[in-house]
Amino acid sequence: MAVKTYSKEALAPDYQTMVLEFENVPFDLQKQRELIYEYGVEDDETVRFADQYLLDNLADFIENSPEWHGFKIQDNESQPLEKWWWHLNKIAKGEYPIDKLPEHLREIYREEYYRED
Repeated sequence: MAVKTYSKEALAPDYQTMVLEFENVPFDLQKQRELIYEYGVEDDETVRFADQYLLDNLADFIENSPEWHGFKIQDNESQPLEKWWWHLNKIAKGEYPIDKLPEHLREIYREEYYRED
């Protein structure tokens, strides 16, 4: 069985393409975002931009992913909250702890989704 290898340099632009063209690119962006984390390229400007775009459009992504990709974006409760990309439904519902999000996403979350109890 062949093992797929990933170029650290290609992760950020590939992730940005997945996010910006989510309707047409049938890949699991949560798994791609996990690779970004594993390879340590989270601070790349391209990744940060794509993260912000994802949060800005999250409700559309969640609502339309079954039609566009044939699956619903699911949260993975086995993942720690620090890995926010595994908790997108919690984020969209405003139930995600704001302090667990990276700084570059907090303002979008606060404006779009967060409900203070």
